[in-house]
Amino acid sequence: MNHDEKHFEELLSKMTMDDKPDHRHRDKLHQELLAAFARNQWQQERQSRQSPWGQAGVWRTIMQNKMRLAAAAAVIVITGIVGVQFFAGTNAYARVVEEIRNARTLVYTLITQSNQGNGETIKTDIAFKEPGHLRTTTIDGYVAIVDAVAGKMISIVPGSGYTFGDIKNLTNTGGPGPFESIEAMKKLPDKADKTLGEKEIDGVNCDGYEVTQGDLTTLVWIDTKNGEVVQFEQKFASAPGMNRIIKNIKFDVDLDDSLFSLEPPAGYKSMGVELKSDTTAQTEQTFVDWLRWWANGNIDETFPPMVAGAEIAKVTMDMAKEGKLKGEYWKNVDPSQMYNALIFVAALPQDSNWRYAGNGVKINTPDMPIFWYRPAGSQMYRVIYADLTVKEMAEDKLPK
Repeated sequence: MNHDEKHFEELLSKMTMDDKPDHRHRDKLHQELLAAFARNQWQQERQSRQSPWGQAGVWRTIMQNKMRLAAAAAVIVITGIVGVQFFAGTNAYARVVEEIRNARTLVYTLITQSNQGNGETIKTDIAFKEPGHLRTTTIDGYVAIVDAVAGKMISIVPGSGYTFGDIKNLTNTGGPGPFESIEAMKKLPDKADKTLGEKEIDGVNCDGYEVTQGDLTTLVWIDTKNGEVVQFEQKFASAPGMNRIIKNIKFDVDLDDSLFSLEPPAGYKSMGVELKSDTTAQTEQTFVDWLRWWANGNIDETFPPMVAGAEIAKVTMDMAKEGKLKGEYWKNVDPSQMYNALIFVAALPQDSNWRYAGNGVKINTPDMPIFWYRPAGSQMYRVIYADLTVKEMAEDKLPK
């Protein structure tokens, strides 16, 4: 060994090599890949794909008409997105809040429970761009796009077709509609109510902060080293089934306008349904009638797993694959009823404090409240029970 080689070996022996996986780097790469996925996915969707259930017996057994269930799926996607939930101290917390308020674009993953009692979670990738463009994509390729400026939406069922929806009436109600929780997120207070100490999330050491607004508690977890937000958790004291997690968060990602285009993908055909927002039909009674229809439309006779969020499409399709839906109901689905029922929920004002607790509840279960809200201008709440009766109730008497 010559002098130079010996010197080089001595230098190497003095170096400390850290060969442990860097989870922060992994998460950063995940965020960047998520953004790249969002930019490129629209082009991929233009290529015609075969429906993952195209050869499955469930389409023939349950529906006896593939396009009817596909159309129902499109309706579910497009009605679900109108109520999609977005989440809505210390210097680190204050910086994160400021970053959220100033963000022109957001890309993140929304994680919810399927509410089927099996602990399964649903992941939805979401992209948002000012001044009112929203795109949601499930892992199975169900896509919903809303353009609040144009007042229109499109839902895309993979390998099947698309459906347009008109939301002009929804935006004219003055309610936040599909952007309710984006507004709530941007309205997080400058200071947290309390700190939660450290917690490891996906290998990242985080400091936690808690904010309580009514019965909604938001937990904000921030990387202790770089100050970046790692995760949001939203928990409702009166409706645990509505709990959600947001992660893989990226602010001000460059999102091309084509991601939010309402032009149908090449090779896809219309489902033959164009949904119109009818304010005269967006009533409590329409919502109650739809809850009754849903409970009678599945073999367990239970209410829908959720009444907001684009992920309802995946849950419903999973139920169909598992043979849990009654074909005689679903092949005759009334798109306008479903659409206006869910817009009723989406159009409720933010201070209505609506809550849904019907997931897994069987119709006609005695003394079981499943939905409650406070109408605009009222001091009393309207409470819908599992037998679909409705009662008025003071706030201090609401379910806990």
